[in-house]
Amino acid sequence: MPTAVDTSQLTDSIHALKEAAELAIRNESLEDFEEVERQISVLEAYVRELQQAMWVNEVKTAARRLERDEPLNEADREVVRTFLVSDAEHYLAQENNYGEWIAELRRLLDEMARRANTLDRHTVGELRGVVKDAVRLAPDIRNYLDEQRRVERFNEALGHLDKSSRELLVRLLREQLRSATR
Repeated sequence: MPTAVDTSQLTDSIHALKEAAELAIRNESLEDFEEVERQISVLEAYVRELQQAMWVNEVKTAARRLERDEPLNEADREVVRTFLVSDAEHYLAQENNYGEWIAELRRLLDEMARRANTLDRHTVGELRGVVKDAVRLAPDIRNYLDEQRRVERFNEALGHLDKSSRELLVRLLREQLRSATR
């Protein structure tokens, strides 16, 4: 039975985040955007804790079945999926810039190559600016691929429930239930 939670704090947090973001956008302020980042991190942790509270009983049941080497029914599989990778699955479905990121990285690499051919002490700063843009972009691409790999590994583990994958899933479920930072 799903656990009901009071979402008024969540609603208040999102409202405060929206106000902070509007202020940061309006002011184009580094400090204001740092506050937005902090609030997003706090919100992410809070939503993770909400999810854990909503699914704790079902997760414990599925973990016990895994430990006892009992077959998981479809509801158990969905609970495990929801608890361990739903954030990644929804991120991948929501993210719509990956193709643009790849195109931009290619453009930046071409720009670096072009600038390297005419590099002198007056243009080296321009090259550094292009490299800096690539430095900012690469983590977004890597994160997307990391989340994609996470979902693939989960699907593989869930599809082949041998002893080691059962132990891995139980360990992950237990860590998620215990950890305030996961």
